[in-house]
Amino acid sequence: MIELIDIPLVKPVAEWIWGLEDAVTCLSEVPLLSAPCLSQLFAKALGVVIIIASCLNKIPIMKNMVSAQSAAGISRNSLYGEALVYANSALYGLLSGHPFTAYGENCSLLAQNAILVVLAWKFAAKQSPVKSQEKLLVAIFGVVYVGGILKFLPEEHRHLLMSSTWPVLLYARGSQVFETYLAKHTGSLSIVTTTMNLVGSIIRILTTIKETGDMVVISGYLLGGGLSLLMFLQYWLYLAKTTEISKAAEDSKKEKKE
Repeated sequence: MIELIDIPLVKPVAEWIWGLEDAVTCLSEVPLLSAPCLSQLFAKALGVVIIIASCLNKIPIMKNMVSAQSAAGISRNSLYGEALVYANSALYGLLSGHPFTAYGENCSLLAQNAILVVLAWKFAAKQSPVKSQEKLLVAIFGVVYVGGILKFLPEEHRHLLMSSTWPVLLYARGSQVFETYLAKHTGSLSIVTTTMNLVGSIIRILTTIKETGDMVVISGYLLGGGLSLLMFLQYWLYLAKTTEISKAAEDSKKEKKE
């Protein structure tokens, strides 16, 4: 009888899930996995689900912006700050040798955030268009920053990538919370994206505890989850005003077409 471990690709997949030391042991327990093997399998599966779900995270905001042809309610400072947070988280996971399932969503979120930045530039209010100098500075900084981290950051200072994201994240999402508070509506922000961020932070705390146990990373998710909770509450608090503004914008578009 052929052993499970002898089937092609089974062993590499098992090593990816449980690691080199535990792969053979956990495979021998299939289908009745022990608690440690089952919890690691569950954590890995959740990591994959989060990465897949993250690919859709910013789509609702993009749809709202394109549909309204407006960046109303969107803070560019928040977008710039979040881009830095996603970049630092992805670079920290990569340089620390963490499994991709522990940080992969940051790569997807960074790419989507870059698209949001371009849309925010494109749909900026006509009375305050984004200057070319700002666009150029952001683009150059992004390339130089990532290249500099990969080439020059010493191993003993890698923890700074994550710890430095705390004030940046506080500023990025904090500025969005503050802008929403001033406007008393959420503009093009999406409750779907906010909910995904909140739920994702909760799940990531649990999977990080299991996969790496890195308290620096866990602390970042705790902060991000708290700020996402504030944005979640703001959505429902200002829902009536947001709906009213959206309806007025739709009516205005219809009048122009007529």
